[in-house]
Amino acid sequence: MNDKKIKLESEVRSLYIHFPFCKHICNYCDFFKKVPSDSYSLSSFHNLFKKQDVAHEKILSKRGLRLGSLETLYVGGGTPSLWGKEGSQFLKKFLSGKALELSKNGEYTLEVNPGTWTDEVISHWLKSGINRFSVGIQSLDKRFLPILDRVHTLEDSFELLNYFRLKNLNYSVDFMLGLPYSESLGRDVIKELNQILLYKPSHISLYILTTKESYVHQKELPRDDWVADEYLKVSNFLTENGFNHYEVSNFSLPGRESRHNLKYWNLDSVAALGPSGTGFLKGAVGGFRYKWNVHDSNMKEEPLSERELELEKVYLNLRTFKGLGLSDVVSRGNDKALFSLIKEWRSKGYLRSAEGERLRLSSKGFLLLDSIMDDLFREKII
Repeated sequence: MNDKKIKLESEVRSLYIHFPFCKHICNYCDFFKKVPSDSYSLSSFHNLFKKQDVAHEKILSKRGLRLGSLETLYVGGGTPSLWGKEGSQFLKKFLSGKALELSKNGEYTLEVNPGTWTDEVISHWLKSGINRFSVGIQSLDKRFLPILDRVHTLEDSFELLNYFRLKNLNYSVDFMLGLPYSESLGRDVIKELNQILLYKPSHISLYILTTKESYVHQKELPRDDWVADEYLKVSNFLTENGFNHYEVSNFSLPGRESRHNLKYWNLDSVAALGPSGTGFLKGAVGGFRYKWNVHDSNMKEEPLSERELELEKVYLNLRTFKGLGLSDVVSRGNDKALFSLIKEWRSKGYLRSAEGERLRLSSKGFLLLDSIMDDLFREKII
């Protein structure tokens, strides 16, 4: 019995795979991506992946861990739908070669962009075990697609949304706020989301555009007040339409939360492979975060102390509907300061609830999470 328990605890049950290729690199994107070329081809990626896998097994073994039957798998990018039939076969061969099963009730996600898929490609991924898709729509206002340097058309977006609706597939939509010129052009995000909801997504990820100072449209980004108003309008709209605002940037129908992303937010171990892929391994004390180099099988390692994980737990719990357990912070002896802050946050509308043993933020609180963390540090509560 004890041997079985030790075995189960040594298994990492979630895996992220980074596929680096895109048809085109959008002007706002800050992730590692490549357009296929003679110097960096699909075969180059496959060879790198295999080398990283060998190095990864050594990293896991060193910590008494191994990949086990997967509860969640996320194939991100890049544009993994460009991996096509060959990618689905590569994944199946990889999993079977390591005797890795996909758990019967697991969640297995593939990112798809408009204009990068066919019915045959989606069918092959479904056969490989994928049962959830993440669709990069970003905007349904055709004025913003060229501003964002997207190479798909509005018709491509509607074709993809309609395909998922007709096939009754489980999928999420990526949607962006704070776009360049959105204030001067009077972007109507609620109109766009009304259109998206007609196609029955189970999940919506809502991202505020963040850019570097060198961004080509940096001077045309909207004011912070405009972006905050967009965010709160969208939150109210989606919650009124049956979605739970369960994490700062994520909304889901009941029971359709991203189980893979919840692994990160709960500080569970998540393995990673692929150039620039980032994983996290939790130990008995502390943890270990790692990020693969983009051109070889080496990685950047970041050991995390017990104290660092404690602070991450506070931050991540506040990011989600789980909320912060009061017992996690009052033990430091500053409960009087904490309850004073709770009173202040409640008066400002930052709290969804503060009853019982957990502190949960409202959508306004999510928006001002960094400020709330500053309050906790200033008062020496964490």
